[in-house]
Amino acid sequence: MTNKDHINRLLPDADGLDFEGLRRHGIELLQGLSGGRWTDYNLHDPGVTLLEMLCYGLTDLVYRTDFNVEDFLTGENGEIDYQQQALYPPQEIFPNQALTDLDYCKLIYDHLPNVEDVWIRSHTEDKAMRGLFTIFIKPQESIFRDKKEEIEHAQQVLRADVTALVSANRNLCRDIHEVKIVNPQEFSLAGDIEIDDSRPRAEIYADIYFRCAKLISSGSQIVRFEEALQQGMKWEEILCGPLTNRGYIDENNFLQDSYDIDVIKLITLVRHIPGVKNVRSLSLINDQGAVYEHLEFDHSDVDYPVLHFIDDTDKILALRLQHGRSVSVDVSQNTDINQSHSPQSQREIQAFGEQVMLYLKKQEFEHEAFRRNRGNIDSIIQLPHGQSRDFAQYLSVGENTPAIYGINHHGVPKSESDAVHARAKQLKAYLYPFEQIMANYLGSLQHVRELYSIDEVVNQSYFSTYLQNAEIPNIQELYVPDANAKEIAQILREQDQFEERRNRVLDTLLAIYGEQFPEKELQRYDYYHQGQFAQSLIRCKIQLLKHLCELSSRRGGAINLQKNWKDNSGAILQKRIQILMGCYQDTNNTSLVAALQDNTKYVSNSRYQDKLHKQIGVPNEIAAEKLILIAKKNGAEAFADFKLPHDSICDAVLQAGVSWDNYRIFKVDEQHGWLCLIVQHEEVWPIILMPLDEISAFTQKMIEVLSSISQQCEGFHLVEHLLLRPRANNTDRQITHDFYCHRVSIILPAFTARFADIPARYWIENMIAEQLPAHIMPEFYWLDFPFLAQFELRYQKWLSQLQVYASANYQGETGDLDSSANGIIEFLKKNRHSQSNRYWI
Repeated sequence: MTNKDHINRLLPDADGLDFEGLRRHGIELLQGLSGGRWTDYNLHDPGVTLLEMLCYGLTDLVYRTDFNVEDFLTGENGEIDYQQQALYPPQEIFPNQALTDLDYCKLIYDHLPNVEDVWIRSHTEDKAMRGLFTIFIKPQESIFRDKKEEIEHAQQVLRADVTALVSANRNLCRDIHEVKIVNPQEFSLAGDIEIDDSRPRAEIYADIYFRCAKLISSGSQIVRFEEALQQGMKWEEILCGPLTNRGYIDENNFLQDSYDIDVIKLITLVRHIPGVKNVRSLSLINDQGAVYEHLEFDHSDVDYPVLHFIDDTDKILALRLQHGRSVSVDVSQNTDINQSHSPQSQREIQAFGEQVMLYLKKQEFEHEAFRRNRGNIDSIIQLPHGQSRDFAQYLSVGENTPAIYGINHHGVPKSESDAVHARAKQLKAYLYPFEQIMANYLGSLQHVRELYSIDEVVNQSYFSTYLQNAEIPNIQELYVPDANAKEIAQILREQDQFEERRNRVLDTLLAIYGEQFPEKELQRYDYYHQGQFAQSLIRCKIQLLKHLCELSSRRGGAINLQKNWKDNSGAILQKRIQILMGCYQDTNNTSLVAALQDNTKYVSNSRYQDKLHKQIGVPNEIAAEKLILIAKKNGAEAFADFKLPHDSICDAVLQAGVSWDNYRIFKVDEQHGWLCLIVQHEEVWPIILMPLDEISAFTQKMIEVLSSISQQCEGFHLVEHLLLRPRANNTDRQITHDFYCHRVSIILPAFTARFADIPARYWIENMIAEQLPAHIMPEFYWLDFPFLAQFELRYQKWLSQLQVYASANYQGETGDLDSSANGIIEFLKKNRHSQSNRYWI
């Protein structure tokens, strides 16, 4: 490498933010402002000197702004809280829930160490039942023959584990048809192998048996994450598909439709075992003594080969290890050879077999430990680390002025006159606005971490710094007596458009992950946050960012069929739609009618009017010109034990009662009046007679309660038609052939304030259709309260029976389950409305 014979020229800043660029731009501004009266802008001019000091101070701001992003996000403890910054590490944001059959194979093979191989067969023959799949499991077989009772128990446990795992990771419109455990077909080794003295004979014998057994049985293999990286793989490839806990699993290993095992593969494997010099012959023997040099199995077979070591003299002698040359072995004559051995030879063979068993048990233990070992991926992925810095630390520009100015830390000599001291204070006061602006900028720089976070406590986007004597010498002498940091912050807060800026910051964080919040549509159909929509929008975006990993990776995930009604939080799609609809609370409401049933009594509009007419002193007619608008006043907290009037509610009150504009006062006298509600068709309902000074607070509380009830009811039930399929063969249903395949029914309440609005329904339908997987066809049902309550009774009963069936590994009596499914289907058929789709498909 040759040395340069020159020094690279220092180029000016492209953005003009270096000292020369700032000074030049400042002079241009001064000339434009005062060029008609002042023309001297040379270095000796004091004004130019002050301009240069300010430019120098600005370059410090530019310098601090140019630090690495990690430094701005690093807290005082020297760490970056990635969760709080909504910057999720690769192992959380890259993987997705198992989607394809190969993904499920990887998931099962990784999570269940006692699975040797797995393959899945999707049902494509019957178009009406597409979405069902059968899982074939080859359990991990010990190289030693287990007892039949132990094998049967292990298979039952394995079948239950597979069912539970797949149920927890099930996708919409997909379900298990059956979990099959394949049967082992026993083989043993025979042959003649030449070895050396580098290892004990029993150890080599065990190594040959164990490696051949894994070659015959294993369908895939796990590569440690470190090894995968060393092989040149990228994290995008390693973390593709479901997250594996034990290492990288190549899905290509599950693509094979058949197993083709021949002697050539076994010989090639054995030749690479340390201690083996040559393989003269090698073959497989089944439990009937038949010799095989080639085995072929496909995924339609229920029997699969396994290699067992049997502590039997004939089986041990079938595989001979010799030093140097040895005669070949005729496996069919093992019995004759065995009979020729003396008792001493029998004892030697028995001792040799015991040694082999010890080595095999050791290798089995090591292999099982590897399969059960979890890779610590968090320690492998190195996230960026920053340096904690005090960006808000400020040094006055006056410190760099000539000492004669008297505004640095030396100040004005005491010997100078009062006039000189006064001029220094005037200059310091003149520079103060510039310095305060620069200090505020550094204060905002210090709080970038809070602004670009999902912290719900943040309530400002501009941050101030209260300059004291430590930053500007003796500056506090110029302050008024009651000056404090709060006043400085208040001045800045008046210019702070926090809600607009905070929403833009959250939009930026969402855009990192390709997400966009439906802000305009949500504002158009906002019924519940009068005057506080921006704050509500901020909370919704924060909720979306908080749960983004789950909502993104599992967006097609379905309910876990092994969970009961109360513990089941629904499909991930339901949680995502709830947030996009503006529901930012972390709720787990399985019922959409519980809020009405628990808090009050639901009645029809006519029955509610009857209750109003039975009130004492209720006016027969209320003229519109006698109604008075209600002035908003604070005091809703006075009604802590608030109860809805008449302990009941109806559609009209629930829908009209969420808007302040629908409330009026009908005065009776100077102290009392009727709280009236304008409902549909401009009808005026006298709700309750109460003191005039309490009406405003009561109205505010009533709006809060009604809005809360509506929001708690606003959700939907998602019914997968595939789960309604008949389990018994003798079930006869009068439905179309395409009812089960890739179809869902969306059940929504039609009685809430927002969902009663037809355009809002169109928006909800479109949003759900867009968020659903592209191959799934939705059908929407908008139900009034009585019908929704009736549906939930049927739905809960059906889910409970489905849980029992799924928990029993899809086995057992299905009569009650089919009967409950029939009830759901009949309900859907009766309440189906003939209408064209209002959403894009």
